[in-house]
Amino acid sequence: MSAEVTYDLRRRVLREGHPDASVAFAGDTEPGAFHLAVIDEGSVVAVASAHPAGTVHRPGRRSWRVRGMAVEPLRQGTGLGAVLLDAVVARARVLGAEVLWAAGRDTALGFYQRRDWVVEGQGYLAADDLPHHTVVLDLASGGR
Repeated sequence: MSAEVTYDLRRRVLREGHPDASVAFAGDTEPGAFHLAVIDEGSVVAVASAHPAGTVHRPGRRSWRVRGMAVEPLRQGTGLGAVLLDAVVARARVLGAEVLWAAGRDTALGFYQRRDWVVEGQGYLAADDLPHHTVVLDLASGGR
């Protein structure tokens, strides 16, 4: 699936209030990047992307960054995000990833932690002016 399929939902969920902000993210078109979506009755209701990218939290490891994860607001809390993240983890494993990492909104940290992701480092304000932390899943040690 192409990155463009994710753009509408990314814009509505991740860039709400910033309609001119880009939803084409660095890494979207890198070799090895992939994009997943949950589609219900022809509508994209959840999306996530991943691409190879190192992290200072696990130097020297085959790391992939998860980006642009978004679930339709009326579908949040229904398990779609968990299903989608599990699919990202499974695909990344097949591609040889040892570590997954993401810039998680602070409001979503519990979601990641319930799935064995670890919060690393200091928090920061991202481009959307919302507080974030880096979250990391170590696949080599049996993380989901």
